[in-house]
Amino acid sequence: MAEYVRAGHTVTLPLRGYSMRPYLEDKRDKALLTKVTGELRIGDVILAEITPKTYALHRIVDISGDEITMYGDGNFSPEHIHRRDVLAIAIGFYRKGSDRMTSVNDFWYSAYWRLWLWLRPLRYPLLVCYRAKQNPKEFILKLFNKIHKTICK
Repeated sequence: MAEYVRAGHTVTLPLRGYSMRPYLEDKRDKALLTKVTGELRIGDVILAEITPKTYALHRIVDISGDEITMYGDGNFSPEHIHRRDVLAIAIGFYRKGSDRMTSVNDFWYSAYWRLWLWLRPLRYPLLVCYRAKQNPKEFILKLFNKIHKTICK
């Protein structure tokens, strides 16, 4: 995929993992990626190699010189990378099985990511509620296991 992007092709990447929740879901959504041609900006969703042969599609939250800090929307801790680690930039998403792409320039998408970045201090409780709603049985089991481990140390 990286070779196609470097050659100037646009690729559609089926998403795996939960790091971009609540906007993007595992095995449901796809990202449309292309080569980075302009300046990277806060809010851009990029595909980057975060460790050798480990890749993440996350949102840029800070740029300082050559260093980029990115977070998955559903994550609580950042990744720090360099510009050379960026493989592609998202130009849109296919969500909820739709064949209609939501552009990163869409007003509502832009409003979402700006609000989500602003709510970063509240991300943990918001995501806990979201995860509980998505799969209540799994959430209760994980909560029980955490409580059990804490009590039975």
